[in-house]
Amino acid sequence: MRTVFILIHALGYAGRSAAVLDQCRMFINMGLKPTIVTFKYEPRFDEDISTRKGDFALPAGASAMNIYRELRAPLTHDHGADWSREDDESSEGLTVSRSVTGKQTRLDYFDHTGRVVKMRMLSSSKPTKTLFYRNGLVVMQRDYEDTGACGRERSFDIVSGKTTEERYFTPDGLCYVTRHLDPSSGRQLGVYSHNPSAGTSRRFAHNTPWHADWLESLLRSERDQPFVIAQHPTAMLKLLETDPSLSSRLYLSHVNLFQAPFTVGSELRADYAQPFRRVKEMPVVLSLTEAQAADMRTTFGADNCDPFVVPNVIRDRRTRDSIKKVPGRVGIVCRLHPEQKRVDDLLHAWVDVVAAVPNARLEIGGDGEARKELEKLTTRLGVGDSVSFLGWLDDSVDFMASCTLTVSTGRSEGFGLSIGESLAAGTPVVSYDINYGPSDLIRDEVDGLLVEDGNKTQLACAIIRLLKQDRRTAKMGRRSAERMQALFSMAAIEPKWKAALEMADARS
Repeated sequence: MRTVFILIHALGYAGRSAAVLDQCRMFINMGLKPTIVTFKYEPRFDEDISTRKGDFALPAGASAMNIYRELRAPLTHDHGADWSREDDESSEGLTVSRSVTGKQTRLDYFDHTGRVVKMRMLSSSKPTKTLFYRNGLVVMQRDYEDTGACGRERSFDIVSGKTTEERYFTPDGLCYVTRHLDPSSGRQLGVYSHNPSAGTSRRFAHNTPWHADWLESLLRSERDQPFVIAQHPTAMLKLLETDPSLSSRLYLSHVNLFQAPFTVGSELRADYAQPFRRVKEMPVVLSLTEAQAADMRTTFGADNCDPFVVPNVIRDRRTRDSIKKVPGRVGIVCRLHPEQKRVDDLLHAWVDVVAAVPNARLEIGGDGEARKELEKLTTRLGVGDSVSFLGWLDDSVDFMASCTLTVSTGRSEGFGLSIGESLAAGTPVVSYDINYGPSDLIRDEVDGLLVEDGNKTQLACAIIRLLKQDRRTAKMGRRSAERMQALFSMAAIEPKWKAALEMADARS
């Protein structure tokens, strides 16, 4: 059984991660063995994987691995050890302040002069971090893994407070990796991988060559040549640094590659510019939409980059079959980012909506750094009685299914998975017509309405139209659900992945 390694930075709970997990389900159906590989240090990686539920659970037949876990495991002699506990818990000669908020416990330790020496945070009695102080300033932090043992120590520059060194440990206290950083710039000054049995430490300039070296050893360990799909800019760089003969390689971007105004001819995003300088070395480039594929051909030249289009799977993710529509309910589900999602545009448009449709209610699902400012704006605009902030939603698709319509005001998209999920649940969408996604998923006047990007007046008018035309809006929802099933179901997308993998074999 051939392995498909899916390279990402971390496995989260948003659209990209949902898409990756659906890929795993398709690869299992195709008789392959999907393995998600992550490169971010995640203290509770094992715990997170084991407790995932629903659509975000790792499907049976798939696996997930993290570079830090994989490097740590063979060097660990006592998996139940807790090397720093005695030092962490010691209160000899100190006074201790204890405060509890729900499951969180904070312990502050003071010396005889009243100066704070350390501060410990626990969650459900398990340590999460400990800060050590010198003259009132943090000089070191310990971060704890799901076993309860310290997995990382960070040292800080006293003047700037920035990280100068990171050390990663096994549960029994063996340091297996050291990273040095320039506190003024954050630039890495060197990564040292330690091999105590050989008595050697190997230096890498920064994370990319270190991660690539480990990735190459992983690829070499496979009996049959694996497929590897890099789905994050740093993952692309790491895969590019491995021996190309070891794998059949594919490169997939989930985002719009361009900076503002996010159209062909604009500068590339800084994070994607670096790997795409080497686009000639990418045997198969994948795109989520035909429009993005065309723009990539224009940008890089069709001879250098001719993307194969494989959309994300869109499926009805409702947890129950029958969810009643709430008349007048308009929803939006997104991360509340101050620039990217433009929920403030929707709030300005809502002034006109609620004036025309007094029983209309806007319900905003999601959280983020812009929430407080958006709540203040709601008050200033005088629409607070008709707007609710719901926070993070575990059942976001059930919520969208209960809406009369949903709205998308994002500044840029790679695909627009939340738009597709709303359509698949039978709820039409009013969206700004941006690159890429809305026009790929919404047929204007059929599945929803597309309005001029940034035009708040048109946005308000479109919402009002759908709220006042109940039968037409319901018909749009039925059509959209049928179209998502026909074009973006697993059954529809799986042959495209099969063709993409065959292409990778032929070109790698």
